[in-house]
Amino acid sequence: MATNLERMQIMMEEIGPAMPEIEAVIQSEEKNWAIQFEDQSIVMLEWAENPDRVVLTAILGTPSESMQLSVYETLLCYNLLWKDTGGVKMALSGPGGELVLLYELFATNLNRNELQTVLINFVSISQVWSVYVTGEGDEPAGQLPSPTDMLHLGA
Repeated sequence: MATNLERMQIMMEEIGPAMPEIEAVIQSEEKNWAIQFEDQSIVMLEWAENPDRVVLTAILGTPSESMQLSVYETLLCYNLLWKDTGGVKMALSGPGGELVLLYELFATNLNRNELQTVLINFVSISQVWSVYVTGEGDEPAGQLPSPTDMLHLGA
């Protein structure tokens, strides 16, 4: 029987051809992948153990200096909603760094359909938050995502 990591490796080989919205899947190390979507979104996946899981990350950008306090406060409040978000979290990559969206997807019984659903939802969530964080897009800068935009992955 294949290990969780071996099953994940197989799913990562199959995911690109199975999802037309994926432009590329790149394996950077034995246990790390990057997926680029047709809209140029990039999701990084890093294998972690004990328990076996893959950690999804997406860079959201850096808020303007005038919006930092408001954005940081909003994202800290979002982290407190972990029950409602299904475990999606926000982080700061370092002092003055970019904001990052994170999700730990546990590997036990994970199948490709579930992985596909999580990836699609994760990218959608990251796009909404990226617009909020950077103030770029059609929405006015600093307008909060709606509750349905910012919550659960629905996997």
